[in-house]
Amino acid sequence: MSIANIMLMFVVVVIVFIALLVVIYKNFNGTLLNIKEKLDDAKNEFNVKCKDKHELVLKFIKNIETKYKIESKSFEEVRNISEEEMTSVDTENLLNKCYKELLQIKEDNQKTKELKMFREIIDDFEDNELHIISLRTFYNKYAVKFNNLIKKFPYNIVAKVAKY
Repeated sequence: MSIANIMLMFVVVVIVFIALLVVIYKNFNGTLLNIKEKLDDAKNEFNVKCKDKHELVLKFIKNIETKYKIESKSFEEVRNISEEEMTSVDTENLLNKCYKELLQIKEDNQKTKELKMFREIIDDFEDNELHIISLRTFYNKYAVKFNNLIKKFPYNIVAKVAKY
């Protein structure tokens, strides 16, 4: 064999090796990207549902205040929640506390048990709450999966190269 043939064979082996590495990288990166997209989608949907929860509580407050002229410190705190605070744990606890207070006011007043508007708000709130719980479960499942993958070879290399 001549040196030219050896060099040509070496170049072909290097090209095949690089092509194989690119295919492997794309495959593993695709898996990580897929999980990351699911996490981002769940986070975005969670943010929307938290805003919906806030709006439902505000609607409930407005109806209670209009109907019974009742005011509360927690009502004001809910009104003062900013967009940035919407998904914090403290905000969620405040919304839940306020919601429970609203339910108690509703229960204390016999006439409200018959009002359809309160029933609709309560149903919407409970549906929203179930959706938030399912989003948390989904997010946690894929966060664990993502974190476990980036600890394993060759995902750890791909994660470092892609800066995950």
